[in-house]
Amino acid sequence: MAGLSSTLEIARATLLNEQVLIQTASHNIANADNKAYARQTANVVTNPAQRIHPGWVGSGAHIDKITQARDQYVEQQLMASTAQESDYRTRSSFLETIGTYLKDDGATGISSDLGKFWDAWDAISQNPGGIAERQGVVSAAESLAGTLQSTNANLTALKQKIQSQTGDTIAKINNLMGEIADYNKDITRMETGDKSANDLRDLRYQALSDLSQLVGISYTEESNSSVTVTLKDGATPVTLVSNQNAGSLSFDQGTGLVSYTDADGNTIGPDPNNLSGGTLAGLLVSSQKTTDFSNRLNTLAGELIQQVNDTYDPAHVQKVFEGSGAADIVVNSTFDNPTNVDASHASNIADLQNTKLTNLGNSRFSDYLGAIQQQVGLDQQDASSRADFQQALFQQLQTQQQSVSGVSIDEETIDLLKYQQIYQAAAKIVNITQTLLNTVIGMVGSTA
Repeated sequence: MAGLSSTLEIARATLLNEQVLIQTASHNIANADNKAYARQTANVVTNPAQRIHPGWVGSGAHIDKITQARDQYVEQQLMASTAQESDYRTRSSFLETIGTYLKDDGATGISSDLGKFWDAWDAISQNPGGIAERQGVVSAAESLAGTLQSTNANLTALKQKIQSQTGDTIAKINNLMGEIADYNKDITRMETGDKSANDLRDLRYQALSDLSQLVGISYTEESNSSVTVTLKDGATPVTLVSNQNAGSLSFDQGTGLVSYTDADGNTIGPDPNNLSGGTLAGLLVSSQKTTDFSNRLNTLAGELIQQVNDTYDPAHVQKVFEGSGAADIVVNSTFDNPTNVDASHASNIADLQNTKLTNLGNSRFSDYLGAIQQQVGLDQQDASSRADFQQALFQQLQTQQQSVSGVSIDEETIDLLKYQQIYQAAAKIVNITQTLLNTVIGMVGSTA
C-alpha cells in the first residue's frame, strides 16, 4: 500500500508540474512579440529519494523555480546603442530643418536674394537715372531684408519648438524614473529567497529601455534585486534612481540648461550640460546648433547693414537698411521711395560683394553664407551617418539579445507536445495505480 500511495503521489505531483510547465510555455508564446520579455523556464528538480529495505527509491520531482533567460551585458550594450541612435537621429532631424531654412534652390533663398541685390546696384551704377533700375534696387533690398528676417524668425521658432520638446522629454524622463523606483520597491518585496518576480523584471527592463531612448544611462543590479540608474553630465555622475528613490531633472528655458536632483535629494547644477546619448542630448545639441547658426546669420546681416550703409552715405544721414541683424533688418523708410535712391556710390556698393571682411572671417559675403550652408549640411550628414551606424549596431545587438531572451514558437510548441505526453502518461499512472489500490482493498475486504 505504501508503495502504491507513493506512486500515486508522484503521479499527482507530475500532473501539477506539467500544468506549470504548460502554463509557462503558454506565457512565453503569448509574449513572443514582446522584445522586453525574457523567455521563462520552469526548472524541474528531482525530489529527495526515500530509503526502503532494498535501497533508495525515487520520489518524483517538483518545480524548483521559474527563471528568465537574460544577458545583462548585451542588454547594457543594446541600451547604449539605443541612446546613441536616438541622440544622433534627433540632431539629424533638426539640422535637416535648419538646412531647409538656409538653403537656396537657385531662384529663392538668401544667396539668390543677395546676388540680386548686388546685381541691382551694378545695374543702377550703369544707368543712375533709370526709374526701373532705382525700383530694382529698392525691390532687391526689400526682398533681401525680408528673406533674412523670415529665415531668422524660422530659426527662432525652431529653437522654441526644441525647447518645448526638451521640457516634454524631461517630464517623460522623470515619470520613467519614478516607475523604475516603484518597480524596485515591488521586486525587492516580492523576491524572497531565490524566487524571481520575472514579469515585474520585464516591466522594469521596458522602463529602462524607454529611459535609455530619452537620456544616456547606465544601470547596475544590486544584491537586493533593485537597480541603480546613473548618468554622466560631462565628468559629473548623477544617481537618478537608487532603491525606491528617484531623482528628477529640470530645464531652464532662459539658460537652456538642465539641472538635476539626485536620488538622495541633492541638487546638482549644470557644468555645463554635456550629455551623451538619448533624445535629450540631441535636443540640447540641436538647440545650441540653432543658436550658433542664427548668430552667424545675424553676423552676416549686421555686417551687410553696416557695410552698405557706410558705403551709401559715410555720414549716415541717409541709410539703405535699419536694424542690427537678421532679426530686425528692414529697408530705411526714405530709401523705400525709388525717387530718393542715391546712385552716386552704387558701383562701390556693388563692389562689396568681392570685398573680404574681417568680421566675416576675412571672407566675402557669399563665401561666408556658403560656409554656413556647407556647415549645416556637413553636420546633418555626420549626424545621419552616425544614427544609421547605431541603428545597424542596435539591430545586431538585438539579434544577439533575442537569441538568448527571445521566444521561439517552434521550441515552445515542441515542449508543449512533450508536456502533453508526460501529462497523459502521469494520468495513466493514476488510473493504473487506482486500479491496483482497488484490487488490494478488495483483497483485504474478502480476507476479512
